Amino acid sequence: MERKEGALRIGKPLFCDIIIAHRCFFKCQMCIEWKTPLDSDLPMLSFEQCKQFIDELAEFIDYSLDINIMGGEPFAIEWLLSLCDYMHKKGFNPIISTNAYLIDEAMAKKIAASHLKVLAISLDSTEASIHDAIRGKAGAFDHVMRALSYLNKYRSRELHLVILPLILDSNLETLPDLVKWVQESKQADSVSFLALVESGLVNPKEGWFNKPEYRHIWPHNPDRTKKVIESIIDMKQHGYPVTNPYNQLEAFKDYYSDPEKFLNQTEYCIRDYVIDFDPNADILLSGHKLGSIKENTPLKKLWFSSKANEIRKYIDEHGCVNSRSCLINFICAFLKQEEQKLIYCAKRAYAYQQNGEYNHALVEFKKAVALKPEDGKLRLGTAYNYFKLNDYETALKEYDEAFRISPETHTTEVDLQYKEIQFLQAEKVAKCKNS
Repeated sequence: MERKEGALRIGKPLFCDIIIAHRCFFKCQMCIEWKTPLDSDLPMLSFEQCKQFIDELAEFIDYSLDINIMGGEPFAIEWLLSLCDYMHKKGFNPIISTNAYLIDEAMAKKIAASHLKVLAISLDSTEASIHDAIRGKAGAFDHVMRALSYLNKYRSRELHLVILPLILDSNLETLPDLVKWVQESKQADSVSFLALVESGLVNPKEGWFNKPEYRHIWPHNPDRTKKVIESIIDMKQHGYPVTNPYNQLEAFKDYYSDPEKFLNQTEYCIRDYVIDFDPNADILLSGHKLGSIKENTPLKKLWFSSKANEIRKYIDEHGCVNSRSCLINFICAFLKQEEQKLIYCAKRAYAYQQNGEYNHALVEFKKAVALKPEDGKLRLGTAYNYFKLNDYETALKEYDEAFRISPETHTTEVDLQYKEIQFLQAEKVAKCKNS
């Protein structure tokens, strides 16, 4: 089934989670799922239930939705990659989040041969002792390194490898080094940071981060945390492969400073961007239970039902309060906000430029570039307005950056303008020397 890439539809989800089962053999410090014995009678989705959910999702979604398959540990499920292939067949983008412990060479070959689009691997530090302590499993770091080695041996460019570190007190200082490692080692394609949230698909409880099970891992120094996050933002601005949107990283600073204030006062709203399918076969609209696959009510009918509209209204009125605790980690919601802001800033920038208001245009172009630093056209716009404001030196730097990012921005008109600015800058420097 052919689907439109990157389509955004009001009233339709932008991201989907399928949580197959709450079962895992790790003892991660921030998780409670491992405290339930593996042989317990826990709910678990079947392959047929997952296929039914995918079939019903495909009835009203005609764009390539990202679907994240979660656990527990998903690779403990035998039919995991078959589910990925089924999603691909229906036109969706399968993503798996994993601790990578079960990925040996044979599994890496199977992953490479599947239609998996993104494999997100938990890795919290470049220091093995820190990662192993966080994940509560000796050798966890070494298994990640071996898994990455095997995956890079067999994968094609179609499989994107993402490193998923949590921002915790114990690994905080090592996070910039992890970004550098991703950039330099080429073992993964990008890194995407996650904030610490209360374990499970739960509504946030007052003071949860001060409970004994979280107190020792919650970053206790807000200024130190803010400084590290700002260094990550700076690295992203300089081209390091951090996939978190800028506004999400900024939100992390506020969140770690005062999580309850953030959830109570933030304007960030997840609306109906996220649909979940959990081990009980329940369907959730952005953290709020909408129905169940067992009820035999078509998903399309549920999604556009009066109950769904009541949930949307509640979310609009209450924002993040009483919504699923992990919503701050949903990049899709921040991406939509960032995309809208980028479009708004760019439109204002070009309008100001057309009216000859170059100071105002430059302010808007700089806002747009901060949101999308690797956009050559935005860099050209910034350069042009520096030029019109007689800041030739900065204009030339922006032109050089535009040429580096997008060689196709070298056009006859642009190159002539570049030479003119070079001449004007040389003339300006000469006058300064003579005076």
